[in-house]
Amino acid sequence: MSPDIPSDETLRRAQTTMRSLVSDGASSLPALSVVADAIRLELERRGSVAILYVKLDRYGRLEPIFGWRIVRDILDAVANNLGGMVGSTLRRLDVVADFTLTDDAFIVLLSPPRSSDVVSADDLALVTRRVYERLQSLLLNDLAPGVYDRVHPSVGAAILQGDDALTFEQNLQRGVALAMQAAEEQAVLYGQELEKTLANCVEEAELEPLFEPVVDLGGRTVVGYRSSLRGPFYSPLRLPDVLLDVARRSSLLPAYGVAARAATVAAAAGLAADDLLFVWCAATELPNAAVVALSEFYSLNQTLVPQHVVFEVDADELRSNTASTLRTLANVRDMGFQLCLAGLGAQFTTLELIAEAAPDFICLDPVLVAGVTGELTPVEVVQLLVRFAGRIKAQLVATGVRTDEQERVLRRNGVELYCGDLYARPDTRLPHVTFAS
Repeated sequence: MSPDIPSDETLRRAQTTMRSLVSDGASSLPALSVVADAIRLELERRGSVAILYVKLDRYGRLEPIFGWRIVRDILDAVANNLGGMVGSTLRRLDVVADFTLTDDAFIVLLSPPRSSDVVSADDLALVTRRVYERLQSLLLNDLAPGVYDRVHPSVGAAILQGDDALTFEQNLQRGVALAMQAAEEQAVLYGQELEKTLANCVEEAELEPLFEPVVDLGGRTVVGYRSSLRGPFYSPLRLPDVLLDVARRSSLLPAYGVAARAATVAAAAGLAADDLLFVWCAATELPNAAVVALSEFYSLNQTLVPQHVVFEVDADELRSNTASTLRTLANVRDMGFQLCLAGLGAQFTTLELIAEAAPDFICLDPVLVAGVTGELTPVEVVQLLVRFAGRIKAQLVATGVRTDEQERVLRRNGVELYCGDLYARPDTRLPHVTFAS
């Protein structure tokens, strides 16, 4: 496709974007009508205008780890940086005339330099690269540790030439679509780089298992260990949630799952006879994983009879192919394995489906755990889920517990099992837990 012709799909999405911006009053940034008026004046005066489209692509579990406000903080920081690029990053151009926000993306109007009536293609390419590098540096150096690896800026640009055969709205839509398309192409290349790194990790057996203890505070015992994996340190895949997210987005999920489970089981040396091992698995991979577990897990680790293996599945997976997924979960339990549904409380999931799945464990999501010390609503949700877990005879595990106050509130409201940095940080060997006297 010619770079000067946006695809029909991108045109449709650009039109939707502009419609939403016309009626969007939530942002403190200039409304689309203001930016549109500036674009109209530029087109009438110079016959062309340059547009940047800055998209923030998210990977991994950003909100559950840092809280929902982190996205707002990132958007505010990016907006401030775009506004502060006058005369430095954008020194080839006079100003960022206006910019506005939609769907975690910014639409930026660029004015030409004083020495010229138009923005040249070479200048625009240079500016696009500088904006990308500036935002990449911002995310890497100025925000909370770990954020950069979960947010990647994609910057696309287009020079919109006024076409007398089109209305102004059609010209504007076309320009936004071209810039959007360029940013999306950059995002695709970044995703392909991550997938290539993941493929190399799987092929070269570079997946490194991590373990977190699941503790019973009432009995002052460790009941088992939740496992995760990380990739190489030089890559964003060193973060377990980013690694898993990239695997889910790609065709590598089955190969990743096989390699991940084999590495986890082999590394879980030191399990006591009654310790449980929580192993993540995609619902679609459960049948194969269970068969392999029966034949190979015990040979790799002789403590792992089926009753000591807990397959951990995301609760959201119950929404797709529900009938076959529920049948698969029942079959896996009949084989002697235990089941855990994770992510409860991160977002709405149909509780009836969870009840029908009859898991042995359900995990409270870190985003819910993080909120119990600040507001009443998260506590009420925990109380509801404690009663729900009791009704379906599942044990509730609070994951991501970081503070004594979180533990205190959760214990007071009936939670019995805990996992998180308060007890031990994830480690390549089974962590030791020392209980307070």
